Amino acid sequence: MARQFKLEVLEAFTGGLNLRSDQFNLAENESPDLLNVVVDPRGGIRQRDGVDRLNTTALSADIKGIWGFFTDSGTSQIMVNHGTAVAYATTGNFTDLTGITARTAGSRVYGTTMNNVAYGVSGDKVSFRWDGSTAADLGLVLNGSAGNFPQCQYVTFWNNFAWTANTVESGTSHPSRVRWSNSNDPEKWTAADYVDIDIGERGDYITGLVPAGDRLLVFKSNSVHAIYGFDSDSFQVVNLTNDVGSIPLSSPVSTTFGAFFWYANNGVYAYDGERFIWLFAKLQPAIDDGRIRNLETNPPQLAWGNNKLYVSVDWLEDGVTARRTLIYDPTMGEGGAWVTTDIDVGPLYAYNPPNATSTVYGGCVANTGVLVDVEDAQNRTSDRYVGSTEAHIVSYFVTRWVTGRDPIVKKRWGRPRVVLSAESTITLPILIYKDFDKSEQSNAFQLSVTGKVSQSRWDTAKWDDADAASAYVAEWDAISSSLTANVQNLPTLGTGRSISMKVSGPSTNNHWEVNALAFTYTPRRLR
Repeated sequence: MARQFKLEVLEAFTGGLNLRSDQFNLAENESPDLLNVVVDPRGGIRQRDGVDRLNTTALSADIKGIWGFFTDSGTSQIMVNHGTAVAYATTGNFTDLTGITARTAGSRVYGTTMNNVAYGVSGDKVSFRWDGSTAADLGLVLNGSAGNFPQCQYVTFWNNFAWTANTVESGTSHPSRVRWSNSNDPEKWTAADYVDIDIGERGDYITGLVPAGDRLLVFKSNSVHAIYGFDSDSFQVVNLTNDVGSIPLSSPVSTTFGAFFWYANNGVYAYDGERFIWLFAKLQPAIDDGRIRNLETNPPQLAWGNNKLYVSVDWLEDGVTARRTLIYDPTMGEGGAWVTTDIDVGPLYAYNPPNATSTVYGGCVANTGVLVDVEDAQNRTSDRYVGSTEAHIVSYFVTRWVTGRDPIVKKRWGRPRVVLSAESTITLPILIYKDFDKSEQSNAFQLSVTGKVSQSRWDTAKWDDADAASAYVAEWDAISSSLTANVQNLPTLGTGRSISMKVSGPSTNNHWEVNALAFTYTPRRLR
C-alpha cells in the first residue's frame, strides 16, 4: 500500500516576531526569532533595505536631537544637536549654527517651527531661534514683550500657540509646568499663561508634548493628560489616565493610528483617543530577561514614518550591548507585527518636507556623528554608515515549530519545498531543528538560488526620432531588477516530532525573499 504523505504549509508570516518562551502559543503566521527582515503585506519575508548616511563627513560628537525646519517659501532643513553645537543640513553635510549659546554636551534639543522660524529648546540653556540663515538666543522675560521664549525641555506647536513644558524660570525648575505663548506669536509670553499639572502626584513630571487633533497630549512619567480649548480663557486640563505614562526624552509620537509612547518597563502603548492599548505583549520577554536594557540611561526612541513605528533600544546580545531598531506595522496580522533590525540609531525623527516623501532619520550610536536614512528608498542591499564603506546585512528568519497538527506523534519528514525569490544567484544557509530543541541543529543545507532577472528587453524603448534624418529603429531598453519566484526542494529531513527551519541571508550583498514553505510527512504509528 502506498504511503500517504501529509502536507503542512506556511505561506503567511504577517504575525511578525513573538518572543514568548512557550512556542506552542505562537500563531501560525508568527516567528520566534528573526533579524533584519520585513514582512510583506502579501505574507512573505524579505531582507530589509540598507540604510544610507546623509552626511559623508561625520560630526565630532553623537547626535542627541533631530528635528525639521520648513517654511512656506520652500526651505527644508534637517536640524541636529551634537556635543555643544546645533547644526543644519539641506542635503549632505552639516553646518553648525553661530550666534547662540553652546549647549551642555550630552543634552538633547527639541525643536518646532512656527511662522517660518525654527525654535530650539533644551532644559540646560536658553532657547534660540533660526530663520534659515541667522540664529540668535531669545530672552526669558514673560511680560508679553517681543523676542522671548521660556527655557524648557519640551516644545511643540498646537492650535496657533507655541507650547513649552518642564520649564526653568528664574533658575527654578518647574518639571510639571506647561506654558503657552500669545496667540500666533511664539516670541511673546505672558507670566500668567501656564498651568502646573498634578505637582507631586505620584512623583512624576512632564516627559513629552504631542499635538493630537483637538487636544494637546501632555505625558508625565506615570500619567497622561490632555489640554483642550482655544485660548487662555478656555484652556482646560483633563486627566486621561494615571496607569501609564512616557519615559523621559523618548519622544512619543502622534499618528493616524493613535499616539504611541514607551512606558517604564512595559514597552510601547498606543492611545487611540479613547483607550490605552498595550502593544508590547509579544516582545515583553526581551525586557524581562534583560535583552532590552538601560531604559533610564539610554531611553527608547520613537518615530513614525512610512506607516510604521520605529523604536530604537539598547539590546544585549552575546554579552555585547548595541543599539537595535524595532519596527512595528499596525496593519499586519492581529494586533500588528513587530520585526527587529540591527540598525544603529539612537534618536529618531520622521522628516516630512511638504509634498515630498517622508524620511525616517536616526542619529548613530556606534558610528559617532552620523545621521542615516533608516529605511533607504533606493533598494540598497547593504548598510552605509560612514564614507563609502558598505556593511553587510546579516539577516535570517526562523519558522515556528511545525508539528503536523500533532506535537506528540513522531513523523518521517520528506523533502520540504521552499518558494523564494532573489535578484541574483545566491546561496542561502538553511538550518533544521527537531523535537522542540534549538540548542543544536539537526541538519544543515546550502540552498543555491539562481536569479532570474532580465537586464533588458527588445522593442520597448522609444523609437529614435531625435534626428529627423535618422532611421526609426527600436533599441534594447533597460528595465529595473525584479524578484522572480523559485520553487526549491530540500533533502529529506528524517524522523522527528516537530521541525523548525532557519533561513539565513547570503554572505553576499543581495536581496532574498521567502514566500512559502511546505513540509511533507507521514505519521508513525504510536506504540
